Amino acid sequence: MENLTNKKINEIRNLMKKNQIDFFILPLSDYHNSEYPCDYFKALKFISGFTGSNGTLLISQNESFLWTDGRYFSQCEKELKGSEIKLMKMAVTGYPSLLEFIEKNISINQILGFDGRLFSYDTYSKISKISKKNTFKIKNNIDFIDEIWKDRPTLPKEKAYILEEIYTGISFSKKLELVRESMKKNNTTVYILSSLEDIAWLFNLRGNDIKYNPFILSYSVITLNKVLLFVDISKIDAKVENYLNKNLVEIFDYFEIYNYIKNIPIDKSILIDYQNTNSFIIEGINKNIKVINKENPTILLKAIKNEIEINNTIKAHIKDGVALTKFMYWLKNIKDEKISELDIVEKIEEFRKKDNSYLGNNFSTIAAFGKNSPMMHYLPSENSYSNIEKGNFLLVDTGGHYLFGSTDTTRTFAIGEVTQEMKKHYTYVLKSLISLSKAKFPEGTLCGNLDAIARNIIWDLTLDYRCATGHGVGYVGSVHEGPNILRGTSQVPIKKSMITTVEPGIYLENQYGIRLENEILTKEFCKNEYGTFLNFETITFVPFDFEAIDLDYLTRDEIEWLNSFNSHIFKTLRPFLEEKEVFWLENFTKKI
Repeated sequence: MENLTNKKINEIRNLMKKNQIDFFILPLSDYHNSEYPCDYFKALKFISGFTGSNGTLLISQNESFLWTDGRYFSQCEKELKGSEIKLMKMAVTGYPSLLEFIEKNISINQILGFDGRLFSYDTYSKISKISKKNTFKIKNNIDFIDEIWKDRPTLPKEKAYILEEIYTGISFSKKLELVRESMKKNNTTVYILSSLEDIAWLFNLRGNDIKYNPFILSYSVITLNKVLLFVDISKIDAKVENYLNKNLVEIFDYFEIYNYIKNIPIDKSILIDYQNTNSFIIEGINKNIKVINKENPTILLKAIKNEIEINNTIKAHIKDGVALTKFMYWLKNIKDEKISELDIVEKIEEFRKKDNSYLGNNFSTIAAFGKNSPMMHYLPSENSYSNIEKGNFLLVDTGGHYLFGSTDTTRTFAIGEVTQEMKKHYTYVLKSLISLSKAKFPEGTLCGNLDAIARNIIWDLTLDYRCATGHGVGYVGSVHEGPNILRGTSQVPIKKSMITTVEPGIYLENQYGIRLENEILTKEFCKNEYGTFLNFETITFVPFDFEAIDLDYLTRDEIEWLNSFNSHIFKTLRPFLEEKEVFWLENFTKKI
């Protein structure tokens, strides 16, 4: 029986031959470079079966390859099994990057095809540079997907809604002033914004166009005296229309952006972010117009939370802490009941829904038991899941959107008795988290330096993890928000009032995975003759599993940090728990 993935790839090859295309690239992306595209854009999953959030498929007339990052290696190998697709491991020695592969394998007079709307201009220009060097041709208007995906989902039609100022802390008009100040500093008169999370932040608008991401498919163009929003007009109800009218926002159809771009007068100067704008938009700009390529000013503006956002986010974490602590009580008090990973996902959602400010998850809950837990972004499904049994770890990574903010928390639980080595590894991950959480550092310290503080603890075991130590979290926005990312290569300085995760881990393939994750708020610690020093405040209110900790591996300072953390959790959550839960939590967080 022919493999379904191979069948779809052959259908694409037939279209390639018909259109004289030698190589075809399909990324997991939408027209906005979003991390989590809506179902309409999930053609990569439709063709390959790969369900991760980062992947690019390249098909030639004879072979096919899929690039993804270290979070998904194990998962990808499992999901590609039986197909012709070869896994290309990003940032691993021996595996060329996509660009390196293109440079080495596409030669003179051959044709590379793709849909330019699915590629940032930054990536497109790198491919274009290689094509000129190797003298092969590019066709960037190739979209074969509609021809083979007969029941393709439609673009979403969910209504937009206003996130009121009592939650956002700053009005749209004030944010607009800040954006225009940045435009003037860059000597530009037009700002083209494509990033959905930045549009949501700027306009104080949210929607449901993307599962788990409260965004609206839209573009915006801002001049020094006008604001234009390009959106499916059916999503704008009377309340939102009135709000936009009051703020003098002109509304245009979503796809009108491409016509608008072509007609920008040549005496204008444009501010645009090549990394976060698709190549069709930038290619459509008149070549005589001055274009300034610079990171969207909204990225840093939204990453530095205002006082109301901070206070509200802490409220959201308390609400989420209550839900997850109730879940822990349930999990730790199961007797002989048979439960699966799917039951874990369902139970967490059940507890969250008891709060009327809960808007939904901000990513699919990861509930991974035993051999599934080393797959960093494993998701159980009706077709593939494991039952929870004694003697191994259960890893749960989950986050929620509340009107007050968004959360992202990971806990790993010992189910029954686990080995001493497993406890040692759990404790080292906890040590890593504590090490960074209690750090003090000079203002201007780079995220890459902070990454090493946590990772160094894991390195002591001659182990490592193939992901960043942490990332920014959006305010009722994206669970992965820049520019703050705790990765060794990051040259971004951590700043006061940024909210970042810290989530080190140990992942042993086919054995178990451990990840512990809190969110931390950057604060000013002190000023002295050496400058301003910063530190972190932990804003997550979920206990660790003390049954998985081996105290012999903790220092006195680490134990004091853990005692303080546990005491704060107990005092904060106690008023919201039932008596039996309070009694259990008091014992679970008792002083060591």
